[in-house]
Amino acid sequence: MSNDALAIIGCLGAAGIAGLIGWRAGTYKGQPRRGWCLRRWLFISLALFSVAALAGCDTGQPAASGAGPATSPAQSPTGTSATSGAGTTTGNGTRTCVTSAAKGNCGPYRYPAINDGQNPDANVGQNVWNPISGWSQTLTATNPGNWYATANMPAGNTAVVSYPDTGQEIAWVNSAPPPLSSYSSIYSSFSENMHETSRTDAEAAYDIWLNNWNNEVMIQVDFSALRPRCSANAAIATFGGSGGVPVQKWNLCTYGSEIIWQLDDRNERSGSVDILAMLTWLVRHRYLPQRSGLTDLSYGFEICSTGGRAEVFRVSRLSISAR
Repeated sequence: MSNDALAIIGCLGAAGIAGLIGWRAGTYKGQPRRGWCLRRWLFISLALFSVAALAGCDTGQPAASGAGPATSPAQSPTGTSATSGAGTTTGNGTRTCVTSAAKGNCGPYRYPAINDGQNPDANVGQNVWNPISGWSQTLTATNPGNWYATANMPAGNTAVVSYPDTGQEIAWVNSAPPPLSSYSSIYSSFSENMHETSRTDAEAAYDIWLNNWNNEVMIQVDFSALRPRCSANAAIATFGGSGGVPVQKWNLCTYGSEIIWQLDDRNERSGSVDILAMLTWLVRHRYLPQRSGLTDLSYGFEICSTGGRAEVFRVSRLSISAR
């Protein structure tokens, strides 16, 4: 019997019932999304992969099982596409990558402002992991800290359709994700603009995967007016005070296996976070397994609706420093 697992989730929105299995920039992304999802089914059987393929679902697992992910060779900033013919590169020197493919990908980039201490390469991905009827999105990237997605998502839709993001898959050591205890610090700074309107349903957030894609933690920092926050907090904690990170209060929410930190009663389009402190708190309070290891770290936008109009979601600055 295979140990691979397929998570199939049904979410009810104005656009109907949509399967929420998708793709991350350079890696698979299968996410159990949100408390407003009606139900989640987990089937453990290799035979179900054929059913998933017919339904248009990804497996939600990394490409290689039981071994560390392959690291990309060192490169200068380049523009590529995950789907042949979907991406283009323009300009000289620093190239611009443009892709409208659902799984389009730009990179890998060797970008000094983003370094997890293990893998120096980062990607920027379209990541339309839950396509619905009427979606449209084009990614334009110069580098992992300077990119934008022009999205047009149907009005009234409440399920996450895409997560355009800068993503960095962590290089493994001895066939295992590097444990959190091996880091002395993980800080990140960001600056973004969703250009939201009264009909925008979206948020800006970090998406972090641990323990070989078995545990997901989000750090949500900016919400549009229609984006719901936690209805009930599992805990409240304060982080910051070192590494240039301000002291701030955070609410902890859980939706099934997904763990979410939300900035307390406010939004930030520009700021910084102490990622290691937030993750080690979760280990200490048993929300994450002991000896948890970091698998993937990303930052971008969860987009549900733009009110049926084109909207620009831009990241103008992003840094990740891990030691």
